Amino acid sequence: MSRTFIIFVIFLLIPLFAFAGTFGSRNLIHIQTGSTLDPGHLDFRTNLRFYTKVAEFLGQNKPANFSSYNVWVVQSNALLSYGLMDHVDVTVMNRIYQDLNRGSKEYNSPEDIFIDVKIGSFGLNNNRFHTGILTQVRIPTQGENYNYAFEPYTAGAYEYGLTGLFSFFNDPYLHDRSFSLHANLGWYNHNDAGKTLLKIGTQEFRADGNATELQYGLGFSYPTELFDLNLELWGSAFINEPDSLALSRDSYLYFTPSITFKPKPWMSFDLGLDIRLSSVSESFKYSHLNLPMYPGWKMYMGLNFTLMPIARTSPGSKSDIKSKVDFFESLLRERQRTRSIEDELRRLRKEREQAEKELEELRQMLEEQK
Repeated sequence: MSRTFIIFVIFLLIPLFAFAGTFGSRNLIHIQTGSTLDPGHLDFRTNLRFYTKVAEFLGQNKPANFSSYNVWVVQSNALLSYGLMDHVDVTVMNRIYQDLNRGSKEYNSPEDIFIDVKIGSFGLNNNRFHTGILTQVRIPTQGENYNYAFEPYTAGAYEYGLTGLFSFFNDPYLHDRSFSLHANLGWYNHNDAGKTLLKIGTQEFRADGNATELQYGLGFSYPTELFDLNLELWGSAFINEPDSLALSRDSYLYFTPSITFKPKPWMSFDLGLDIRLSSVSESFKYSHLNLPMYPGWKMYMGLNFTLMPIARTSPGSKSDIKSKVDFFESLLRERQRTRSIEDELRRLRKEREQAEKELEELRQMLEEQK
């Protein structure tokens, strides 16, 4: 049975068993919004990213026994997000499959666990803006099978980061009814000092210091009744670069157009394409092959569900509609209260004007009596 077939079967079966597993808070493919899930709200997602390229020999001195072959870079994840309380949600992700493209072992499955805690949905300007903070932790599970090529750098340590979140919603009352803009800026520590990057026989080569990076991104989303059209610009710039033996040690920049199909209020499908914009001048040429350090493109497919929560239900449900009705009723009550205050001010103004008129008449009468 081929590895490609196994990957395809895993992706099809994930939705059947992973309802006891995991996926992500309010976000696009790569960009997080400043909003959090409502308390009791539970979301599940699974996704598959893949890239392939024919590895060809560069140069004139091609070995006689060399033949071109396909390089595969496949990654699959499953996640759950849960709204703990107002302004706080938690996401737990398991990387189900990751191609290695190094050594005798071809892939990690399952791989690391990721835990994100988001504190957000702090509204500004009548809820038109949302701000928040995302904390990230990566927990390694595979021991020595890290520092693989064609993926963002990792050396198999406990990694952690902190990201600031900012969102603008054109419709301040129903955020999913009009376009929105999102920005992320974060710091990430790979915590890799002393981790083994390469092993040749009994000799191990370890990282000298901790690699840190600045992660950033901008996102745009335009919703319609059945589709969301999304654009994302995202990347990473190293503050402290990884060791020279790291297979992914350059900064990168990607552009990702994507579309989300929403046939049901509780289910959606994602399709996106990562397109590398950063230069390939620092390409990783392994054994004189035409392989870049980061893929020029990567396809993304995702499947998303809203599970029935304890306290709140999915958008479009009776509970969700009731909450929106209550919100608008509170706005009407506030508007009516404002109108009553304005009416009272008008009445007081008229009474003051009448009193001033009567006082002026009394003054004239006193003047006439003199």
